Amino acid sequence: MNPNSAQHAALRILLEDVEPLLKQANELAATLKTVREELHADLETLGALVQRSVDVQPALLEAGRKLNGAAGRIEAVTRNERLDASPAPRTSSAWKPLIAASLGSALVSAALVTGVLWFAGRDVLEQARIGRALQLAWSSLDAGTRSKVREVMGK
Repeated sequence: MNPNSAQHAALRILLEDVEPLLKQANELAATLKTVREELHADLETLGALVQRSVDVQPALLEAGRKLNGAAGRIEAVTRNERLDASPAPRTSSAWKPLIAASLGSALVSAALVTGVLWFAGRDVLEQARIGRALQLAWSSLDAGTRSKVREVMGK
């Protein structure tokens, strides 16, 4: 065997070894691109959720202020009624349904605001927890599981 043919044979063997590695590198680059796109989409979703929670806060604060004001007015009315020793019985009894209705309305409003805060906060925290778990485990998930997750995210 002459030196040129031996060199060509060695190059051919080397190329046969390198070609699968190049193919594997291209596949990994495509996978990395897909993961990067999915991560970007997940971050956009998380950002939208955080923005929604930030947008809700002023409305919740305003509702709390209104509830506080209503409670203050109810307290003032009940205090004035107790301090006023000489009202006519008709006037005193006329205030009782109004006070009861106002108090009931304030309690229902407070319960609704509390419920909304509790449900909204719990849902956002749970979604964030699941998102972090998926990010940590994403590289170890098989292709079928990844495709199922992508499908659910698309809905």
